Amino acid sequence: MINWKFPSNDNGEVIGLNNAGIETFLGEPITSLAREINQNSLDAPDVKSGRPVEVHFTVEQVPSELFPGRENFLEILDSCLNFWTENKKAKAFFERAKATLSADTITVLKISDFFTTGLTGSDQTKGSNWINLTKASGASDKLSGAGGSFGIGKHAPYACTGLRTVFYNTKDIDGKTAFQGVAKLVTHLDKEGLETQGTGYFGLSQAKSPIKNLEQIPEFFHRSTVGTDVVVFGFDGGQDWEAKIIRSVLENFFVAIHQRKLIVAVGKTRLDDTTLPELIQQYFGSDSESECAKYYQAFTSDDAKFFSLEDFEGLGGVELHVLP
Repeated sequence: MINWKFPSNDNGEVIGLNNAGIETFLGEPITSLAREINQNSLDAPDVKSGRPVEVHFTVEQVPSELFPGRENFLEILDSCLNFWTENKKAKAFFERAKATLSADTITVLKISDFFTTGLTGSDQTKGSNWINLTKASGASDKLSGAGGSFGIGKHAPYACTGLRTVFYNTKDIDGKTAFQGVAKLVTHLDKEGLETQGTGYFGLSQAKSPIKNLEQIPEFFHRSTVGTDVVVFGFDGGQDWEAKIIRSVLENFFVAIHQRKLIVAVGKTRLDDTTLPELIQQYFGSDSESECAKYYQAFTSDDAKFFSLEDFEGLGGVELHVLP
């Protein structure tokens, strides 16, 4: 059966709304989202393609009925509200969440990467990239040198939605497909009256495993090329979400973009090695609070001094660019 499933806590720990991983990113959720998502995609390049990794950010309004398991999820939100009705913060949160999902339409952020390996290991139960992203806590199996680890950074998308729910969809280099939703809510009572854990999953509910057959999910989630989609329903990025993502990408990844390892599309704006100089000038040319333009100048100027070490304390190569 395909639906939402929150495992029983077996009369154990009661989970409240204050999730430490999500709280970490609430100060600058959009900036953090752009940083963490792009890093994870850069960590999984398809080197055989000979192409830069591409990450596309798009936002659109869709019918709320597209939210997988919507009616069941609304019942879960009701149960969460009833369980925590005496907690003002939780009560306000779940009332807003119900209103968001009950509306006719809902805002969706869809992040898709291309020329990556996709999320491998969706058919495994531990240790794979898929498991580390969707189910593991405090675990990582990335190779040395990878900048992200599916650790605390994977919570960034949850900080950008009042539903605390993210859907993952992948087609990996082995041709395997997988789709699953993950909701980081609170302990509540399930239909049998048992207390649950705070994290629940949309997919094959008995095993809490991903859906492998694309025919079982709406066409909105289908993808034909290798890579991964991260889909955030109830996205709350504000009117300037594009500018925030662009600034974050420029500040954190201008080297990768300049070296043609990464291309990012945010709405209709394309960030690649040809548009990089203009965009840095546009977003940081007169910005005294950011050093991005100065760093870029030091990295690209013919007047800059360049120093390098092939190996620094066993951690890999280091480059230093200095513009006197």
